[in-house]
Amino acid sequence: MSVISNHYGEYPFKNDYIFDKFKFTFTLDSQVFRYFRETFHSQKKNLLISLNNIDKIIVQPSEPLVSDLPKTHLMLELSEPLVLPPDSEIRGFFDFPVSVAILVIVNNKITPIDLFQLLPYKFALYGNSHNGVLCRYWKTSFYPVPIEPRIFETGVLEIEIQNSSSSTITLTRLVMDFAYIELFYNWTVVKAKARARIQSESLCETQFLVPTDVHNFTKSYDLIPTKILSSSKFIMLYGI
Repeated sequence: MSVISNHYGEYPFKNDYIFDKFKFTFTLDSQVFRYFRETFHSQKKNLLISLNNIDKIIVQPSEPLVSDLPKTHLMLELSEPLVLPPDSEIRGFFDFPVSVAILVIVNNKITPIDLFQLLPYKFALYGNSHNGVLCRYWKTSFYPVPIEPRIFETGVLEIEIQNSSSSTITLTRLVMDFAYIELFYNWTVVKAKARARIQSESLCETQFLVPTDVHNFTKSYDLIPTKILSSSKFIMLYGI
């Protein structure tokens, strides 16, 4: 087996790849490749790829999609509530979960073939059972300075939080639509950016933005097609 470095990025094509927490292989069988992937907690995937040649492969961070939840909402619950005075703004950082995507390159054309999670995941319902939103759940903390993410597991979310109300607000959670997230990565770090505009204790608007300071970073291949005319904003109506 071919042992390679533990980092995101583009790799020359080989039959075997081994990372600390996952491995995958390609085997040419007539006109197709057989692909097999296994993670450290024994998640496995087998598939056939209708190609007889692969030039390169990409290992990249991707949106935190899971097969059990084909929706695109992420709930970030703060381990310590954040108190915001009236008409104030604060900037900082959260961590958030990412998926690992495997893509193949043939004649400069990129094709995604696999997406998986290395972290256990939970779901949460935002709102009531009749018209609430089912979310990927993640518990995080607010950090005033950038944090070090865990390779293949988490990224760093730069966040701008604005309290435009005339009241002191205690923030305990944020919900956002990660279909619009823009991920940028280097070998070990994943970056994203978002904004939250609080209007009251029960109303907040969240939106993903383009992260800053991404020189020498690569933009992840987008796995979720979004409509050009659709809004990237999510309105939290059931409290923050």
